[in-house]
Amino acid sequence: MKGNCFFSFSFLMTICVASVLFSCATKPPALSNNGKPFPITEYEKIAQREFDNKNYENAILAYNAIIENYPDNKKAVVWANYEIGFCHFLLKEYEEAERYFRIVINEYQEPAATKLAQDRIEEIGEKKKK
Repeated sequence: MKGNCFFSFSFLMTICVASVLFSCATKPPALSNNGKPFPITEYEKIAQREFDNKNYENAILAYNAIIENYPDNKKAVVWANYEIGFCHFLLKEYEEAERYFRIVINEYQEPAATKLAQDRIEEIGEKKKK
């Protein structure tokens, strides 16, 4: 009987520890309403909230939703690409960041976004030298 009590206690402790660990994981935000896309401003709010909370992976999901759902809104798409690159930059995923910054530079004529993307690429080059 003693062995069963120890097993039960160990099992319960394992379940408690696992539930604490998994409850701390950041849940991805909802990115549609019953399969219908949100208005673009809602994606922007979600992305900004996730970014402010340093949930960069979730911010990337929201920015990708802008690109996927509003491809004709060039201004929103260029900035979404820049922000995805910046999230990867903050995650120290420099190659992926540079890929998105190059999309901004090569595919769009948005001067402010292009300048920021070029600046970040230079920063990446500096970090690679170190």
